Amino acid sequence: MQEILSQLSRFRFQKHLVMIIVCVGMSLSLTSLSVAQDDTSDILKRLEQLEASTGEQSLAQKLNLSLYGYVAASYTHNFNNPNSQANALRIFDGDANSFRPNMAQLVFEKEGKVDGAMVDRAGFRIKLNFGEDAKFTGGNTGSDEVDFQEAYAQYVAPVGNGLDLRIGRMNTLIGYEVIESPFNPNFSRSWLFGLGEPFTTTGIRGTYQVTEHVLFSVGGINSFTGAQADLNRSKSVEALLGVTPVDWLGVSIFGFWGPEGALGAKNADRVLVGGIIDIQATDQTEFVVEAYYANQANATPGVNARWNGVAGYVIHDFTEQWGVRLRGEVFEDAAGFLGCGGSVGAAGNANTCFGGVAPASQTLWEGTFTLQYRPVPSLLTRVEFRYDKSNRNTFQLGNRSANHQETLAAEVAYLF
Repeated sequence: MQEILSQLSRFRFQKHLVMIIVCVGMSLSLTSLSVAQDDTSDILKRLEQLEASTGEQSLAQKLNLSLYGYVAASYTHNFNNPNSQANALRIFDGDANSFRPNMAQLVFEKEGKVDGAMVDRAGFRIKLNFGEDAKFTGGNTGSDEVDFQEAYAQYVAPVGNGLDLRIGRMNTLIGYEVIESPFNPNFSRSWLFGLGEPFTTTGIRGTYQVTEHVLFSVGGINSFTGAQADLNRSKSVEALLGVTPVDWLGVSIFGFWGPEGALGAKNADRVLVGGIIDIQATDQTEFVVEAYYANQANATPGVNARWNGVAGYVIHDFTEQWGVRLRGEVFEDAAGFLGCGGSVGAAGNANTCFGGVAPASQTLWEGTFTLQYRPVPSLLTRVEFRYDKSNRNTFQLGNRSANHQETLAAEVAYLF
């Protein structure tokens, strides 16, 4: 800055000197006057541009801070017209025949860099959610419509290709779908995501880009549920191995291991192992398959929990504006450990069932068709039809139980 100010001082002196020369030139000849005026005008313009360009940068610019997010709202119609006004076994679309202010999300972050000075390697992220979906993000599961989905500090250590270290609350390494609706193929979430996977985790994580095609990440965390409180005396581990052998193929293998259960109880280890295959068949068509298996002995007294499932996605864009997304899924909750754990009127009606009582076991199937239209890149609109089926009567048809549920939903999201 001192050097810039010094340059400005020299330029200002030259500016006055030029004006003196111009005055002297005026007494010599009209031709010299014309030339001097042209030269003076050019110099003054350059001086003004230089002075304007040396204004102080804001703190946000100096630190490379970013602010972004999205706002989303939806309407869902349930053809069963349940008396409870709740869509059974849904996560972020639990309101039947109702408009829903799903999410207003703000993200404030500075991303740590792989190289540069220490200040460049340090970073952080704060992700704040408002709205109905915030009742069921990050292990909140309460009545508050505000939730810190992510809040972590970051440092990229100068080790090899750069060791990315993060501590705090972060999105999980497990699974294909995410909390943020615009970043999923469909509006409604799969049961693999909504019932059988954590949303966020709290702990410490290290990520290393082994080669251009291989990435490995591992973290020590408090709880599978993503709750901020530590629910047991031991820590759990989650990990991810990502491989992209060719440009059109991505393979991810993820896993979780650790004791889960009530504080003070003798908790058996919970194990989850799964993977994702992502095939970019053409510039316009993508195929994705996710599957996993999970098990925990004595998850609750006398109950051995096991759940597993598979989901397949077809993602096709006709143009930059129009596209369709298809999803088919099978999910098994062998001991009834996961499904039907919510209650109507709480946490956005997430994971509710008819009668509010979880069955002994349940197998679920669903098919989802989503039509997507982007009038402009920042505005996402979607219409979606979904058919749910169970081998038990866990859905509601009017005032009675049923083994099926059909919904039609519309969503609008603006990204900024």
